[in-house]
Amino acid sequence: MQNLHKIIRQLLTTTLVLVLSFVLGTANVNAKAPQDIRQLDKQLVDIVAKHKLPSLSYAVLEQGKPLHQRSIGFANIQSKQAASIDTSYRIASVSKMIVGLAIMQLVESKQLTLEDELKTLLPDLQFRNQWQSTHPIKLVHLMENTTGWDEIALQEFAYNNESQLPLAQALALYPDSRTSRWPPGTRHTYTNSAATVAALIVETVTDMPFDKYVQQYIFSPLEISTANYSNDNPANAKGYGPVQQEITYKPILMTPSGGLTISLNDLSKILHAFIVRSPSLLSSDSYQRIEHSHSTNAGIFPAGYGIFNYARYYQGWRFRGHDGALPGWRSELSYSPEFKSGFVVLQNSENDAAFRAIITAISNFVIANWDKPSLSAADQSTTPQEVTGYYRYQNPRNAKRYFIERLAATNKLSEQAESTTFTSVFPPGWRRDLHYAGDNRWKNDKGEVVMIQTTDPQLGKVFHYGDRVFSQVSGFSAWIDKVLLVLWLLCLIITLPVAIFWLIRLSKKHYQNTASEKLRCAVLLASLSAWLFIFFLAFGLLSPINRLGGPTWISIGLMLSSLLLVAITMLAIRWYAKNVKLSVGKFANVFATILLPIQLIIVVYLGWYGVIGVQSWT
Repeated sequence: MQNLHKIIRQLLTTTLVLVLSFVLGTANVNAKAPQDIRQLDKQLVDIVAKHKLPSLSYAVLEQGKPLHQRSIGFANIQSKQAASIDTSYRIASVSKMIVGLAIMQLVESKQLTLEDELKTLLPDLQFRNQWQSTHPIKLVHLMENTTGWDEIALQEFAYNNESQLPLAQALALYPDSRTSRWPPGTRHTYTNSAATVAALIVETVTDMPFDKYVQQYIFSPLEISTANYSNDNPANAKGYGPVQQEITYKPILMTPSGGLTISLNDLSKILHAFIVRSPSLLSSDSYQRIEHSHSTNAGIFPAGYGIFNYARYYQGWRFRGHDGALPGWRSELSYSPEFKSGFVVLQNSENDAAFRAIITAISNFVIANWDKPSLSAADQSTTPQEVTGYYRYQNPRNAKRYFIERLAATNKLSEQAESTTFTSVFPPGWRRDLHYAGDNRWKNDKGEVVMIQTTDPQLGKVFHYGDRVFSQVSGFSAWIDKVLLVLWLLCLIITLPVAIFWLIRLSKKHYQNTASEKLRCAVLLASLSAWLFIFFLAFGLLSPINRLGGPTWISIGLMLSSLLLVAITMLAIRWYAKNVKLSVGKFANVFATILLPIQLIIVVYLGWYGVIGVQSWT
């Protein structure tokens, strides 16, 4: 029985890896670290060549060593313009770190407090919070993305903001995503609207346009000259797609959240400011406040999302900073406050495999000589047996996408001989070894607190692991969605050859009675409607902003095919119920008995998560 269980589990994970591989990936974190900066340079040149990247610009800053900066390749392939450390790149969500600095400056000058309520700061801003009386949205919730708001709609991502709308107008276009899905201040969930709302607060308090404020109080003190929020400049690098096709520059709607262009040389100055705690921007205490999450029910949490500042762990070592992604662009600024080291990576390509390889190579180099601390006996206690089991995270960034994301949202907490393991159920391979340190806290092997157990007002006992919030689920709940998906997909694959055989026989009136014909037609129509829905869904998700960010033939096709899936499935179930006992052919009867009920469950699942009739752009 145990062997059978292992075989079934292996079949499930193998099939699901094939189905969802287009949205999931892994990086080789155990690659050999370069021994010196010249070896790192050579390794990165090889990665750029291997992946045929247009260009890469990077900076590495190690404690006690001079800043190392280098650019490889072309900023513009067509004109053969070489990239340099002074070439401007789009840095996407790394831009949010500037918003964090601006707000903290106003907090230091006592023009704001992090406890100020949003309704007071921006009384005209549209947002919905059904817990306003008990859990009002405060400035700190914006800064740490704990408002509970959904991610902005795809039509907001797709919006061409060439006219550079004022922030208030930009936020007024699509306010529906600013609806709290749970009490603010309990769970983190990332959204691009929060930083733009925070930037509008800067404008309101200072009576200055946001870009003018940051130019005067952040960029000028650091002698930064290339930072720009305006539309494309011909001298900037060009962004490129997977096969080096140029991506047309499109100004984004939420400009403060991801619209900054800046050179490597100037972004390195921001990296340096965070590492050395530059007093020209903030006090040391404010930098430290930026690097910790305070506003969830986990309390002060060094592994959480701080003030527009992520926690990143490379081989267990904690870095702070932010990354960014736009069509044609990838970026990251990461640093270790403890070791006073960090790096910047700018890539004018959306090649994620290359970007992961680059980040792995640089992070491995930076941490290569760091001394691993020893864990005390108090940090190696046994995890309480009652908390082991399966857990699923309950704070998705995008509610509409959770029906897919949920398949990979479950982990298992297990007590092993020397540590507690937190492993992914699907996809396989992700594993973290934790050590129970008492007081509902778990550390990694570098002594960093990475997980805390606390109580959520809606979910009860939960784990905060990084910026994820996990609640316990049964083993049945952890696996049933994957089992049904695998069985459904296997049935649909089987229908492909079977359909040819059945259609030939149906055309020749081979079957003895109408019941046999109707049963087979029910299966064929149900599978056809399923394949149609899968096609529009998969094709749309390959480029969601372009294909699903407006009423395109793909997004309309997805909406109509989801409705057709419901109608055909219900019709097929009806034909099945009326004809299965009269139909001739054991295979057809058994196959219909498996496929159609499973497809009905899939339809209910999709309906539950709002996929039926979905308008993907809203």
